[in-house]
Amino acid sequence: MKIVRKDLVRNGPGSVKMVAVDSDDLWYAYNLIAPGDSVMAVTVRKVLREAASGGREAERIKLKLEIKVEEVADYDKEGSMLRIRGKNILENEHVKIGAFHTLELELQRPFVLRKEVWDSYALEVLQQASDPGASADLAVVLMQEGLAHILLIGRSPFHGDGNHGSNSIVKYLKKALNKFFENVLQAFLKHIDFNVVRCAVIASPGFTKDQFHRHLFLEAERRQLRPIIENKSRIILVHTTSGYKHSLKEVLDAPNVMNMIKDTKAAQEVRAMKDFYDMLSNVRSHSFEIVFFCCLVHAMIGILNFLYEKFSCSQ
Repeated sequence: MKIVRKDLVRNGPGSVKMVAVDSDDLWYAYNLIAPGDSVMAVTVRKVLREAASGGREAERIKLKLEIKVEEVADYDKEGSMLRIRGKNILENEHVKIGAFHTLELELQRPFVLRKEVWDSYALEVLQQASDPGASADLAVVLMQEGLAHILLIGRSPFHGDGNHGSNSIVKYLKKALNKFFENVLQAFLKHIDFNVVRCAVIASPGFTKDQFHRHLFLEAERRQLRPIIENKSRIILVHTTSGYKHSLKEVLDAPNVMNMIKDTKAAQEVRAMKDFYDMLSNVRSHSFEIVFFCCLVHAMIGILNFLYEKFSCSQ
């Protein structure tokens, strides 16, 4: 999230002008905006105008509105859009004060969020949105040839920095691979702060991770990149089945990774989730046993009732 302007008081009122750079930023906005806040942004609204014929015709125009939020209606990750519904509070010739409107927040379009109280939760979400690395415990580079994701794992849902590189076939493979590794190296330096994270994981199927690992350290020595040189022992390799985000689970299951972050918030949450799934699996197993036992008891009661009636009749 790009913060353009910030004017607020901790535990007091204030406003922040920001721009969502990627879909993860809209997710942060979804968690940040609450009923009672006000949001100002450029929007599109259908208005009625007098036609030359004397009638009225509808026209869609762009205008700036500020609404008092009543509902954070919908977060559309695929469409990269966040819809917020509320009443207009900004004087406008086309929209009456108090009229309902739905703002659609999109990528690269600035908006202003005002709150009566910026509490500790709101400030933490804002900090994570503007600097995801500030609260991360673990950095992961998930990659395969031509594709890489930089993921920062912390106390909130992980932040993905998107794709670096391309899956297209390149005529000069070695040159393309070096360019790809350089892009990943620049992203590594930009997003991973060893003063914050415990360790950085390079993960991939095959030998891509090993090649990038070697490239990383060669370039670090050549350019004297101190953050990498001084933290060699905190950069570890893990094998995964792919370079896509779903392979993050394989990284978090690796014992050497969990050992490096064992006393962090991220590790506690990973263990809690694993315990939950184990419990769910056991509950399902026990549920089957309970249902089977109940059916067996029910059948035996039926048989006993039948024998009792049979015995009573014979008497």
